[in-house]
Amino acid sequence: MTYKKIPTCVLFLLTAIVLVHGLPSAWAQPAAENNKKLKVLVVTGIEYHAWKETAPQIAKQLASCPDLEVVLEPDYNILCSNRIFDYDVIFFNFCNLREYEETRDDDLAIDNIEKFLKSGKGIVIYHFAIGMFEKRTDRVLPLIGRNYDRDLPPHDPFGNFEVTITDREHPIVKHIPDFKIDDELYTCMAGDAPIHVLAEATSSVVKKPHPMAYLFKYGDGHAFTTVLGHDTLALKSPEFVTMLRNAVLWLGKKEVPAEPMTVVPLP
Repeated sequence: MTYKKIPTCVLFLLTAIVLVHGLPSAWAQPAAENNKKLKVLVVTGIEYHAWKETAPQIAKQLASCPDLEVVLEPDYNILCSNRIFDYDVIFFNFCNLREYEETRDDDLAIDNIEKFLKSGKGIVIYHFAIGMFEKRTDRVLPLIGRNYDRDLPPHDPFGNFEVTITDREHPIVKHIPDFKIDDELYTCMAGDAPIHVLAEATSSVVKKPHPMAYLFKYGDGHAFTTVLGHDTLALKSPEFVTMLRNAVLWLGKKEVPAEPMTVVPLP
C-alpha cells in the first residue's frame, strides 16, 4: 500500500486549527443551531414540596438566560401528548408518588419520555422528581439511573452543607467552585447502574458521600439529575442556579459559558 506524504503547509494549517480551537472534549455535544433558542418545558403541577413556589422561580431563573425559551406547564398530562416533542429539554419539577394522582395514562407518559431521550434530547430531574411515577419505578429507573427508595434514610436534617464538584472537566460544572447551600442532603437514592457524578456531598447522618448532581445516558439522550432544590432558598445560590442553566444548555447541545449566572431577585 502506498502512502502519500501530507504537504507541510497542510500540517501547519491543522496545527493552527488545534491551537486555536483545541481538541474536541470527551464531553462535547453535537452543536445545536447557535442562533436558535432552546425550548425548555418545565413540567410541574404535582409534587410533595411547595411546587407553586419553586416552579415559577425555576422558570424565572432559566428564562434569564438569553439562549433559553422557557414554558412553565402546570398540567402534567402534557406528558401524555405529542406536544412534548416540540421542546429540546424537559425540566421535571414533578413527582407523583404512589399516594398521588396518576397522569391520564402513566404508561403513555413514560413511553413519551423514553422516546424523547432516545431521540437525543435531554431531561432534568429536579429534587424530589427522582420519585416520579413511583408506581412504575421498573420503567423509570432505566431512564434516569436512580430513583427514590422509601426504605433508605430520606435525607439529613435541613441545613447548610458543602457541595463538592467531582468532575472539573465536564462543561456543566467546569467553572463552578465547591459551594455551600441551605438544603436537604438526600440519602434515599437507589439503583446500581453506572452514573457520571458531577457533584456530591457527605451526609452527617450516614457518614458517606452521596451524589448531588449526576448524568445518566439513555439512548442518544441524557438525564441530568440534581437532588438539591428543596425550596426557593436553594434558588438564591448562584452556583446552584448556574449549574441548572449549564445542565439545560449542555443537554440542548448549546455551548456552556464560563460566566456564572446572575440570580434573578426573588420576591
